[in-house]
Amino acid sequence: MNLSIPSRSYACLIYTLTAIIFLTGFSQSTYAQEANRSGISHFSGNVSVTNNGLSLIPAFSLNRPAAIFELSLGGERLSFDPEMRFALDGQPWSFIFWWRYKIIKSEKFKLHVGAHPAFIFENTLVDDGTGTMIESMEAKRFFAGEISPSYSFNENNKITFLYLQGRSLGKVPFAINQFVAFGTSHTNVRLSEKFFLNAKPQLFYLKMNEKDGYFGSGSFLIGKKDFPISIGSIISKKIVSEIEVDNWIWNISLIYSFNNEFVKRSNPLI
Repeated sequence: MNLSIPSRSYACLIYTLTAIIFLTGFSQSTYAQEANRSGISHFSGNVSVTNNGLSLIPAFSLNRPAAIFELSLGGERLSFDPEMRFALDGQPWSFIFWWRYKIIKSEKFKLHVGAHPAFIFENTLVDDGTGTMIESMEAKRFFAGEISPSYSFNENNKITFLYLQGRSLGKVPFAINQFVAFGTSHTNVRLSEKFFLNAKPQLFYLKMNEKDGYFGSGSFLIGKKDFPISIGSIISKKIVSEIEVDNWIWNISLIYSFNNEFVKRSNPLI
């Protein structure tokens, strides 16, 4: 089927690209200022390919193979964390432009807040003006904020809490979303001398307008020390829910990770 995009969808795409350029440019400026203040900055991320594109909010999942780019650019406290997701045929799935600020950074307790604009892309059938229905890509716009405290028992084990609220910026069915999650994080669990496991189980409550539900989920990753490629999986189970989603959803992903830190020196090296 040929993909025909009417003018209103062109406007959505232009709006999206403009937002990307603006946010990226603004992030670089803020990033440079933060780096100058802290003396240390970072650029890290994950690139993953999965058999089933899942979202934090199940109703926004792609439910088909996808590629996901998760980046982080920033300093000691402020970071710009864009997430760009695509179906494997190249069609955009969602763009999320997180800004996060770490309010508290103690050895045991941490607290950060964040906010983002987001764009979720969907194909719909529209009238081309002549009575013929054609396939069109639409970008639904959202804005959300989060607050997330965590307490660490040691370097590799902690408990986490997340409250997120999102609001649509257009006429879409999901006008207000609320997400509350409580979980634990266990990293670098030794499987052998070379392999380790990261596990993050959680329970969460989701409210979408007048409907709500309770869910359990977990993300798991098996990696090799000093090797950038790992295998990950997400599993989510509906416990009690008025929201119409599958009882079980899961995926498996191949993940490439990188993490670079840059130290700002007062004098150039020769």
